[in-house]
Amino acid sequence: MRKILILISLIIISGTADAQFKLSGKIRSLRPVVLSVTDLNGNRILEESIASGVEFSTSEITLRRDLYLLEIGELKRYMILENRPVHVRGFLDDRKPENTNLVYDGLDLNNQFESASKEFVRSAKGSYNWDSVNDLYDPLVLTSIIYTNKNFFQAKTDIVGGLIERLNDSDTTSLVIKNLITMKSKMDNYSEGALLVDFNLPDRNGNQYNTASFKGKFILLDFWASWCGPCRAEMKSLHKIYEELKGDDLVFISISLDDNRSDWIKALDADNIPWLALWDEDGFDKSKLKEQFGFSAIPFIVLIGKDGKVAARNLRGEDVKNAISELRKNTK
Repeated sequence: MRKILILISLIIISGTADAQFKLSGKIRSLRPVVLSVTDLNGNRILEESIASGVEFSTSEITLRRDLYLLEIGELKRYMILENRPVHVRGFLDDRKPENTNLVYDGLDLNNQFESASKEFVRSAKGSYNWDSVNDLYDPLVLTSIIYTNKNFFQAKTDIVGGLIERLNDSDTTSLVIKNLITMKSKMDNYSEGALLVDFNLPDRNGNQYNTASFKGKFILLDFWASWCGPCRAEMKSLHKIYEELKGDDLVFISISLDDNRSDWIKALDADNIPWLALWDEDGFDKSKLKEQFGFSAIPFIVLIGKDGKVAARNLRGEDVKNAISELRKNTK
């Protein structure tokens, strides 16, 4: 009897230790689709073709506790996955996601992520109480919110730094947390008080401009691209601010991260930009300036003082006007 109990215990322990991730279930869809899981480095770690209304089960794999991109047909969503089975059932319309109704079992940590993300959006982001949720949620959950809202957080050094302080060594194995640490490092390299990064970029006529061209002036740098809807909307706001605050002491510079020069020129003409417009021909994905200035999404607007140091970063709307006015007021 004792031997049987020991054997059962070993089986239970072994089963727990060898827990692996797999996806199984039955999905009704309008067509056969491919299901895949990709890590944040772009490595596809699982792929399975599934037919409508037919039970499926992927092979078991061992993965790190992390944020992943799950794709089912054209439907894409970030999910926190762990080494445990996940079951999915329901209806999929990957071309009209609003018609989709999928239910997942085995995603306890991801359920926290989705709940916290919805609350973050409902609270209009800026009023989200990070102090109250810091101890409530796993650091991986909060880090995943930051990863999926990079544009909002790229200037929130206090929030990012506070979250990093909570991490232990085991947390730092996940790619989403490694991304957070890299993000904070870039913030530190180009936080307020840092010297303006040197650049040498052409205007539409091929004339080259570098940082020395604007020595002793306030500089407002606006990083944008023709394909970026929020950038084009922000450009309208900048027009009004430019007309109100323009002067010999202030230079507006819009730096395009378009891949194609023709797209940039077309947008310049359409938006009728009256200030200096330059082009970073490396494009958005390969832009060295994006790395040096420590941002990952656009529009990104930074204000430089006459001393060549960063006065404010990640500005939008009225904050641009207020930052310029305040800097002028406080500069002798």
